[in-house]
Amino acid sequence: MTARPLARRALAASLLFLAAGCSGTDAAVAQDRERVEPQQQAQQQVPEVPAVVDTLSAMNLSNTFRAAAARALPGVVTVQVEIQPQARQRERQPDPFFFPFPFDRPEQQPGPRTGQGSGFMFTEEGHVITNHHVVANASSVQVRFPDGRVYDGVEIVGQDRNTDLAVLKLEPRNNERFHALPMGDSDRLQVGDWVLALGNPLDLGFTVTAGIVSATARQLHIIEGDIALESFIQTDAVINRGNSGGPLVDLLGRVVGVNTAIVSPTGAYAGNGFAIPSALVEKAARDMIEHGYVRRPMIGVEVTAVTEAQAELYGLDRIAGAVVAAVTEGAPADRAGIRAEDVVIAVDGNPVNSPPELTARLARYQPGERVTLTIVRDGRSRDIQVRLGEFEQAQPTAQPAQPRETAQQRLGFSATDVTPQVASQLGIEEGTQGVVVTSIRQPGPAQGVLARGMVILEVNRQRVRNVQELERMAQDIERGEVVVLQVLNPQTGSVGVRSYRVR
Repeated sequence: MTARPLARRALAASLLFLAAGCSGTDAAVAQDRERVEPQQQAQQQVPEVPAVVDTLSAMNLSNTFRAAAARALPGVVTVQVEIQPQARQRERQPDPFFFPFPFDRPEQQPGPRTGQGSGFMFTEEGHVITNHHVVANASSVQVRFPDGRVYDGVEIVGQDRNTDLAVLKLEPRNNERFHALPMGDSDRLQVGDWVLALGNPLDLGFTVTAGIVSATARQLHIIEGDIALESFIQTDAVINRGNSGGPLVDLLGRVVGVNTAIVSPTGAYAGNGFAIPSALVEKAARDMIEHGYVRRPMIGVEVTAVTEAQAELYGLDRIAGAVVAAVTEGAPADRAGIRAEDVVIAVDGNPVNSPPELTARLARYQPGERVTLTIVRDGRSRDIQVRLGEFEQAQPTAQPAQPRETAQQRLGFSATDVTPQVASQLGIEEGTQGVVVTSIRQPGPAQGVLARGMVILEVNRQRVRNVQELERMAQDIERGEVVVLQVLNPQTGSVGVRSYRVR
């Protein structure tokens, strides 16, 4: 396509060069021909716009996208976490209130870090699915909905680094039922199927992107678990930082995967996103809810991908399957009679094209269940029943008892008394009674509502003169209630009302 225009420009240049030795009339004719011929060629290449254009198909697809997003979006959440730094030795206790106000002086010790990802509602009772890497090492978890609801102090029910999945639990308020997303069948996905990725990428807010399934059963070697399970759905739907843990849905709004990773030289979208198939997600999530960890079935073999030479050697009709390279002595596969050089081509009648597919197929079963492996041996296929064992793994340990939550922690901020020194530094009238906000918990209920240096004068329309009174008043405030504060802003001198829900 590019050779012809280049050749045409070369010809035009030659004509112009020759025209320099011709009469003016000949030159004009040559220039007219140069203008007309490209126009005629362009008209031949670009046909006229038809009188009737098919926009109905595009509109129907647009309506399908809109309906799928509307079904799924109410159950998508943002997951924000706080990660405490490692315990550090302090030479002295720092001053709880830094002056001059409102400017912070550099902290002598690093503070907690925050991170963000996405998730979606798995059950109406409040279970949320997200990625393990989103909540790993989190000291506190906050969940936000598109409609503005916020939940703090969210419980982590279970985490599994081998699948990079985690389950959270929200506590319902006033007998509410959550909008759980229906789970789809990732096994039915085919390359070219439309899918939508939902989440909160780059902290932009809840976002929907569309693309197709680019590939299935991808193995990237990015999960760091001891018995890592990778069989990713690859998609070109836009996935960026913050999408992790969000759902990948089909055109009916059903979850077919959990957005997990991207391949990119820049760290931003580059056309390759990856999601954990819903068939693995659903089983892992139910295990974590019921047992606190994911039960992993085991047969005790090492497998490799089938090569062209092996397909010919073992009499396969196609280059697909999982070649048994070694069998662990005494393992379920050994007891069932599976040998090295057997080629596994199906599990309970479902085709196996690669080692990741074999692992993914087996991972959907529970230890102790029986499965039928179809193998090829000596050029003939046969079925062998295997009772699945279980990978040994560390059982979930009991979490150390958390110290009793203080009232100020529940309210989401820390405070100190208004002493004469503090009043002078803030520039407020000496003798002002109240408490000064010294820090805001992030994430927390007061985040974005209060600011450091504000003076709390009243709590739920009752005067508060010191931290002791604040503590006593806050003890009567239950989670889910709305607290109303009268606040003095030292920067403007104005007194206003701030309110938020205690979570």
